[in-house]
Amino acid sequence: MLGMERGLFLALLSTVPDGPRIELGVYRGETLALIANHPGETIGVDSFEGMAAETERDLLDGISHYPKGRFAVDMAPAQANAPRARLIKGFVPDILGSVPDGPYAFAHLDMDQYAPTKAALDWIFPRMMPNGVVCCDDWFAGRGILAAGAINEVARPFEGTSGRKAWWRI
Repeated sequence: MLGMERGLFLALLSTVPDGPRIELGVYRGETLALIANHPGETIGVDSFEGMAAETERDLLDGISHYPKGRFAVDMAPAQANAPRARLIKGFVPDILGSVPDGPYAFAHLDMDQYAPTKAALDWIFPRMMPNGVVCCDDWFAGRGILAAGAINEVARPFEGTSGRKAWWRI
């Protein structure tokens, strides 16, 4: 995470009420460690098997930049980086039925691809606390593909955008 985005991210975290937090798309757990730096429960959801099979909505100019398996990592570094977080292994949206329903004070989505981002957005909004924040990575204005395509389809105005981040306060 870039310095300016990291500062914004930490500022958003500081404004949410006490309560559980969740990250969907953990990778190595560096961002999850920032999210877990509070006294309550933090959950991280990731397949750790890398990207799911791409769909038409994941092609940029007909080319896949996120082929199946890209970014596969062992789960151990994520747990070591965020030891206070509880990790749930599985592909979004397949695993959402096994994830606690919340409510959540903060949610961070970083899955790069369209389908898991869309599924996570549809799932998380009704599970947020009042004044909670949903923050997404990989946002680009006007883009209709990849994670940005799902983010741009959300039928509620952003509270803000900066760099590759977009967020809503509930």
